[in-house]
Amino acid sequence: MSRFAGKVGLVTGAGRGIGAATAEELAKDGASLALNDVDEARLEETAQRLRSHGVHVTTHLGSVMEPAFIADLAAAANAAHGKVDLLANNAGGGPPMTPWAEFAKSDFAHFRAIFEMNFFTQAMLLHALLPGMVERGYGKVVCVSSISAVLGQESGSAYASGKLALHALVSSVSKEVARFGVNVNAVVLGNPPHPSRTPERQAFLDKMSHFDRVGRLEEFGKAIAFLLSDDASYMSGAAVPIDGGLIAPRLNE
Repeated sequence: MSRFAGKVGLVTGAGRGIGAATAEELAKDGASLALNDVDEARLEETAQRLRSHGVHVTTHLGSVMEPAFIADLAAAANAAHGKVDLLANNAGGGPPMTPWAEFAKSDFAHFRAIFEMNFFTQAMLLHALLPGMVERGYGKVVCVSSISAVLGQESGSAYASGKLALHALVSSVSKEVARFGVNVNAVVLGNPPHPSRTPERQAFLDKMSHFDRVGRLEEFGKAIAFLLSDDASYMSGAAVPIDGGLIAPRLNE
């Protein structure tokens, strides 16, 4: 039997990148999916591709920056599929037209918006879905963090702070719900491919990696899918690096 047969997964930021790669792994192993993104074209393209695996896929267009939409998303996913067993809390990054800056030079409204996108969006969706998981006695949650949470990031303190706050949330909530059959973990991502990254920045990150290369999307998707599976049934409150070794720096050229 497929690992995720009979399970329903909700993936945010599923139209491309790590969200799409995670959804692909879930679909290949039999999960029905509720997919969210802010870009309708790429969301529908991903959904169509995943339906080729013979699974039920619904699309939910909207921004997780909107609290009302998060409530609607949770309700719509439950209405369409009857439940949500698996949550890949993936959406994050930077709100459109919101510049990143050194902390002392930043507009604090921008700092707050970036922090909220990388913490409160995930916290709100987890808050909306967790009661159903507890009631059913089953759930798997992965919150997506970044090496910036561990290492810090120049001109990215709002992003790093939001991601680090996720670690505390995961550590705390996991203790509250494990006895109800719900696993809550985080992944700490480093050097995934990113369309806006300059070649110079990519070369720098590749040099820091133990593998001398960028991570492949499927490598991130497979690792997240593992944490959403019963194979990770005894993992709780963890922050698992998927980073090519960037948190463990190379000390020699």
